Amino acid sequence: MSKSTRQTLGLSKDAKGAVVSSVMPGGPAAAAGIQVSDVVEAIGDTRVSNDCEYAKWAYGRVCEPLKIRLRRGGDIVELNLVPVDEKPFLDKACAGGNLDACFRSAWLEWDRAHPDARSLEAFTNACTKGSAEACAYEGLILSDDAQREKESLAPLQRACELDSAAGCAHFAFLYATGKLVAKDDRKAAELYRKSCDLGDAQGCYNAALMADEGRGVQRDAVRAAAEYDEACQLGSSTACTNLGYVYENGKGVRADKFIALANYKRGCDGSACQPSNLGGCLNVGRAYRDGIGTAKDEAKAAEMFREACDRKENKDDIHSAENGARACSLLGGLYLAGDGVDKDLVKGRELSQLGCQRGDSFGCFNSAVVFAGGQGVEKNAAKAAEYYDLACKAGDGEACHELAAAYGKGDGVAKDVKLSKSLDQKACELGFEAACPKKGKKKP
Repeated sequence: MSKSTRQTLGLSKDAKGAVVSSVMPGGPAAAAGIQVSDVVEAIGDTRVSNDCEYAKWAYGRVCEPLKIRLRRGGDIVELNLVPVDEKPFLDKACAGGNLDACFRSAWLEWDRAHPDARSLEAFTNACTKGSAEACAYEGLILSDDAQREKESLAPLQRACELDSAAGCAHFAFLYATGKLVAKDDRKAAELYRKSCDLGDAQGCYNAALMADEGRGVQRDAVRAAAEYDEACQLGSSTACTNLGYVYENGKGVRADKFIALANYKRGCDGSACQPSNLGGCLNVGRAYRDGIGTAKDEAKAAEMFREACDRKENKDDIHSAENGARACSLLGGLYLAGDGVDKDLVKGRELSQLGCQRGDSFGCFNSAVVFAGGQGVEKNAAKAAEYYDLACKAGDGEACHELAAAYGKGDGVAKDVKLSKSLDQKACELGFEAACPKKGKKKP
């Protein structure tokens, strides 16, 4: 239920649930009296906040009568549904021309992990008849097939034209990345906005991201914050994490550390729409470490960092590999300092090196400091310079500055004044102010 839908239905901005978009004639919903534009707020005794939660609690239930609570305009309506054997019912309804039944029948046959020709054919047939969601699923299956991905363009475009929220989001992705079509951020932003208005969480997240970065639309922090909020409400855990960052730093909203932490936690918890966002967990750990929106609790921070460090990469979680690597580095930092854990220089070094190996600049920097200062190891300027170099290449300005100093003195590396100056310039460009040339005093 997007902001646009709430406005259309005259509902408050806090209203939650899943909006009924169609009711199949002769089915359990029609028999119970459910109507288009009703808002499902609870299934049995379980609250429903969005369409993903609806799917989670509605499908795969035992075949027994079920109470459902709806909001119809300003009224609360409770109805009892009596289920039917879905496959025969859907097949008969599809044969009678009901497009939703055709889609649902195809959906029952579909196994995303192992899609076969039969389920693809079913989606294709339903799409040809005009089912928006069937077109979206046909496009999704084809886009996952390296041999046939070019064929996904037509059904995804048709899905969006027929007002499939997911179809618009997938179609927008092609323009945002330049995959199969010429890259066009303006077109992508338009499509993500349409997807969001139709209620797709990832569509809203990406619309927010486009506004946040000024891609295809004018950069607008206020708009980005509002769209991250909407995407978070719709079930995007990544959007919740980004919303936490927005509130922590006051980007487009009044800074509020407590709201920031609450949203980081929502991102970390995940939702029925999207798994736990590791970036959210990382920021929850950082909040406990630094006292952001809560009392400092380094032990709790260490617990969060440890779980995030150990978690496997998840392709459905944006930047999970990078966030996992950073968590290892941060945990290493706690062991090196003895914050929230017993000081252990060996563990601290090993975790920092693990973070560095996985591409994290902070882990590389920590490793360099260990060898530069001889923390639990013999001092080794050459080894320190090696790690400073890795951290610098990964974008750490302070590491570039330290490496510049090493080249300036010939400490662990061959002395090279020209390279030293170049590295300090890079450090300045990366935002490490101590490396920037000092401005002379103005004449009176």
